[in-house]
Amino acid sequence: MARRRARVPPRAARRAASRQVPPAVRRDTVGEEDPLQGGVRKNGPIEEVEVKLWVNLFSIKFGESTVFHYGVKLAQVSPEASGGLELSMADQNFVNAQLLKMLQKSPHSLVVASDGKGNLYSFAKLPEGLSLPVSVRSRAYNASVEFKDELPLRSDQHVPRNVLQALDVIVRQASSYEKIIIGQTLYSPHWLVLEGSNHVHVQALGGTKQTLKPTKQGLVLCVDYSVMDFCKPESRVLDLVEHLLKRFGRRNHLNVRSPPLEKEEWEYLKSQLRGLCITVSYQKKSSEEKRDAPTVRKYKVQNLTAENAEQITFKEFKVDKSWELVQYYRQQYGEDIQYKMLPCLVLSKRPDKPNYVPIELCRLHRCQKYPKDSSQEPRRPPPSDERKIMIERMVNDGLDGPCRGGNRGEQFKISLDTQMTEVTGRILLPPVLKLGDSKELSIRLANRQWNLQDHKIFEGQSLKCWGVLDFSGQETRFRDAFIAKIVSKCNNLGITMSCEPSLVHKSAMLVLSDPDKLRSELSKAKEAAEEKGQKLQLLFCPMSELHPGYKTLKLICEIELGIQTQCLLTQLANKEGKGQDQYLSNLALKINSKLGGSNMQLSRELPMVTGTRFMFIGADVNHPPPGDTVSLSIAAVVASMDCPSASQYVPRIRAQRHRTEEIDNLGTMCKELIQVYMERNGGFKPDKIIYFRDGVSDEQFKMVLDKELVSMEKGICEDDYSPTITVVVAKKRHNTRLFPKDENELQTTNGNVLPGTVVDTVVVDGSHDDFFLCSHDGLHGTSRPTHYYMLKNGHGFQSVDLQKLVYSMCFVFARCTKPVSLTAPIKYADITAYRGRDYYDSRMASLQFQAQLQAVEFPELRVHPDLRDKMFFV
Repeated sequence: MARRRARVPPRAARRAASRQVPPAVRRDTVGEEDPLQGGVRKNGPIEEVEVKLWVNLFSIKFGESTVFHYGVKLAQVSPEASGGLELSMADQNFVNAQLLKMLQKSPHSLVVASDGKGNLYSFAKLPEGLSLPVSVRSRAYNASVEFKDELPLRSDQHVPRNVLQALDVIVRQASSYEKIIIGQTLYSPHWLVLEGSNHVHVQALGGTKQTLKPTKQGLVLCVDYSVMDFCKPESRVLDLVEHLLKRFGRRNHLNVRSPPLEKEEWEYLKSQLRGLCITVSYQKKSSEEKRDAPTVRKYKVQNLTAENAEQITFKEFKVDKSWELVQYYRQQYGEDIQYKMLPCLVLSKRPDKPNYVPIELCRLHRCQKYPKDSSQEPRRPPPSDERKIMIERMVNDGLDGPCRGGNRGEQFKISLDTQMTEVTGRILLPPVLKLGDSKELSIRLANRQWNLQDHKIFEGQSLKCWGVLDFSGQETRFRDAFIAKIVSKCNNLGITMSCEPSLVHKSAMLVLSDPDKLRSELSKAKEAAEEKGQKLQLLFCPMSELHPGYKTLKLICEIELGIQTQCLLTQLANKEGKGQDQYLSNLALKINSKLGGSNMQLSRELPMVTGTRFMFIGADVNHPPPGDTVSLSIAAVVASMDCPSASQYVPRIRAQRHRTEEIDNLGTMCKELIQVYMERNGGFKPDKIIYFRDGVSDEQFKMVLDKELVSMEKGICEDDYSPTITVVVAKKRHNTRLFPKDENELQTTNGNVLPGTVVDTVVVDGSHDDFFLCSHDGLHGTSRPTHYYMLKNGHGFQSVDLQKLVYSMCFVFARCTKPVSLTAPIKYADITAYRGRDYYDSRMASLQFQAQLQAVEFPELRVHPDLRDKMFFV
């Protein structure tokens, strides 16, 4: 099949080709500014208006009424393989693929889908007692199919979770023909994206992220567009190694006379090559010095040898004979190894049966994900209108689109609509903010941003004792210039900041790599203030670059010493021109919040809570990165302490079991937060609590209600105290996108929906009171709305009331002068959990702490008493 290249017309042409419909709003519903182009205007609407939208959800129908669920059991039948290795996930997938092919062929001729975990789904009954022979790695198995359940499809009922899972597996099977599967995304080798590549052996492929979703209009398939770099199939691993070494910093071209790898190069190469699938196809000589027929074998790279090819010796396990690796390949395979100074690929998991193969004899197996590192610039996402066009093209691709390839959609009798879902949304008005001197600020701009020029923050604090610990090595004049600018900015905004620092110490970036030296430097800074009879309120820490030692610095300051710090990059602090004033303002906002001040407050009442004592609680769990099977998860809970402004939050951080989403100690943490609330509010406890939970999937909603909510109630409720509680879940990990229907609809300059756009009809779940809210201005790519679910309504919220409350709370995030994508309590919980991860990672790097970890199931991550109840995390 010839490759189809994804071409996108220029923006002007895309706008001209958009569907023409009447404008959704009258010209008089926006500000006085004239429109810039179509629906793009400088000022936003001055009253709530409707807007026509496309949503990337496509109606899907199934031609059958029943799904049959079967389980697969494997029984090993090869006597010589007894006691062999257990099947890996890759082996199980291979077995499943064999089984599906057999079922599709005569005499069975059945269309079956597999989830790769031993479950089969079909719209037709399978023969009773069905057992088929399969093999993997020279081992034979009998695969027996056992009936589990019959799942009826009824359009008049809410789709049960098990039925939805079965249909999702079937749709994925129907869409995966000839696709490269990376996580939940299906990439097509035929969708070559034209763009400048930085390497001749790399290609960018387009793909789809697909999710089957129940909505008020019925089942839909959510389809989003994705692009990823892949290594070109059958490329030489040697070429990839040369490219990776060049990317790491090696200047000289790799050739047979190149020097051996440095230790850092070896470590980097190992991290990039591990997990890649390669093929070897060299031919072994027979006893008559003739070559046998070539055999192509596929392996996964497990490691790199510590020695170079010319240094490796091994003992052949079939015969008691020792070999030099270079000599072995010359005599056994007739291959004269040229790159003897390179290590070999380790292709075996078993140390007793090593398999070392020289890099130059290997090729990449098919298309594989191109290995990237953190030093590379992330791919810029496509603009909103370009993304919409690409989604529509892929859905309408009759040969390669979702439920299209290989006629699988027809075989499963799946009918997929090719047009996005049209909905009517609303654009909510922004809240009025209250700033210093009781001034009110009405936000007029369409992007809903504002600035503090000619304004003061609502409640500025006093910063008398502060210092500078300069790690950057910058010249004194630059440091003095920054000090003058930040002092001026803070005082102009209403933060009373002394003009001269109490201490200025010069250090170096290397100190950040040595925890003992770093601890000594920070302790000296604290002692220098104490010697003057002062308590250090804030320590500025300029750095010349992002450094891993940042985590250690935060750990030492916030857990051990009780020092609040403000880290900053010198290239940003010393930058002149556009954006510098906003940078200094944002820095000042963070400083004031850490000191206990309030930057801005809402001027008008919050629905259903204003006039009562209330508390917002935000919760999130941070899990270890992919591939980490040991590290603990970090739970963070924050709660508002001031009523009615809800601008000051107190955090609590706990470590818990690896990848456990349920917050184990929620009740205990909430009890501590209630106690702090009482101390700050004259001994009164909150009458109303809104619990905002982030990061849970639909399947975990029941856990939030049955486990976390119960834990909270047990922790805080007493005989004479039982507050009403509303539970709201926020989801960002979805692929639903909102697009203006045409150029006449209100939109941002880059084609995104305006901040405040809410959708609560047609495409929502309907099982709970839920809505999509795009509260922020998407600067790059396509804005992703947040999907909010109200799992429990303890306060009698109407949908519109909750929407306005959530949107209003997106404007009071302390670090910036614009609405953020998540409501403030959740945003604070998210960054607090990340801070807890920094603590944990830094402690794990300490051998002393690793010994402590073995003795304690969950190590303490308790913040220093001087900072525990402050917003040190912003």
